[in-house]
Amino acid sequence: MISRRSSSASGSRGAGRLLMWSAAAAVTCAAVGLSGSIAANATTTKAAPAAQAATNPVGDKDKDKFIPYPRLDSANIVTAFTVAAAGVTPTASTTFTGSARRGRVFVNDGTGWADLTPVFGGYLYDITLAASPSTALSVVPGGGALTSLTSSGIPVGRVRVTVRRADGAILFSDCNVSTTSGTSALPLTSSRCSAPTRL
Repeated sequence: MISRRSSSASGSRGAGRLLMWSAAAAVTCAAVGLSGSIAANATTTKAAPAAQAATNPVGDKDKDKFIPYPRLDSANIVTAFTVAAAGVTPTASTTFTGSARRGRVFVNDGTGWADLTPVFGGYLYDITLAASPSTALSVVPGGGALTSLTSSGIPVGRVRVTVRRADGAILFSDCNVSTTSGTSALPLTSSRCSAPTRL
């Protein structure tokens, strides 16, 4: 009887030890796993994002399609001429180059770039340049100057700048690049451009 009880008691104590060892192992494993996770987070550093380039990376089509790329145009405009009762004779011309980029429009008159964005206002996408039209030659008092560049009989002294705005509007403005007596009025400035007209 005594031996049986001792054997039974020993078996209970062994089972209890095994159960306690299993519980301790589980707690230890959990603690190791948690401390490992914390250690990993503690050693990971977050670098500040790099500065973005001025243009999107090549191949990023989803973003590229929203960027208005440069639009260029050029036109040769008479900037010097002589005036006589018989008519107007061109003596010199200048090639003007227009550029529309990222919402602004500029025109190069051979001396530098003039920002014509204030003339039109808003976000601008496209630009074209051409000689402004003229009406029939009007009477030239004294034969030395035109009454107006618009009445020269031929396109002289003015460049027509046409742009497309973000809202879809197409506008043009005529800018004087000569005086009525036939001398150059460069460099070009926005103050010499007419109020924009919508097509």
